[in-house]
Amino acid sequence: MNLFDRLSNLTKATIHEVLNKVEDPVMMTGQYLRNLEGDIAAAENMLKEQKMTASILKRKNSEAEATSKKFELDALAALEAGDEDRARQAAVAKINYEEQAAQFATEAEEARGRVIELEIRLKEGKEEYDRLKEKQNELAERARKAKERAQAERPNFSRGIESGDAAKGFQRMEEKILAWEAGAEVSGHQYSPSESINSTPAVDDSAVRDEIQRLKNKLSSK
Repeated sequence: MNLFDRLSNLTKATIHEVLNKVEDPVMMTGQYLRNLEGDIAAAENMLKEQKMTASILKRKNSEAEATSKKFELDALAALEAGDEDRARQAAVAKINYEEQAAQFATEAEEARGRVIELEIRLKEGKEEYDRLKEKQNELAERARKAKERAQAERPNFSRGIESGDAAKGFQRMEEKILAWEAGAEVSGHQYSPSESINSTPAVDDSAVRDEIQRLKNKLSSK
């Protein structure tokens, strides 16, 4: 892709496609601007070269035209002197320089056309750079405000009845510790019926019968 195409693409393409794919869109706009600065600098150098080329070609055209006229005069003088050979040689040189002058004129015109095109593209590129620079400042400010708004909506500290991340974290830890404490208290006092019976010492059957009888006698005496 030549420089003209790159400048044209930069002035017509949008930034948004790339911005959607990067983590820091403001940083990416800076890279766009640096690329555009490089292209503008390269175009400025090319413009200087084309202006110099046009100037050189114009000078060569003038020199060739002047030389062609000189040989035309030489040919006329030779003819007047009756020297046809010298007149023929002068006429050949005159024609050659005349053709060179025409070629230099064509190339100089082409160079001037490239100069005009480069000047237009440079003007467009610089205007686009200024516009994108202003846009970058706008995007940076919008990004800053968006980050501040997001931070304000998700604070890391308690505010009124709403708790921030830190307070919520402490609350979760306290709930978990309370659960542990409750579990430890229950495990320290719980027992099963089977465990209670199994833990009772064995009693002699005659003693049990005697106690039952005693209780019956007590009841009957009332």
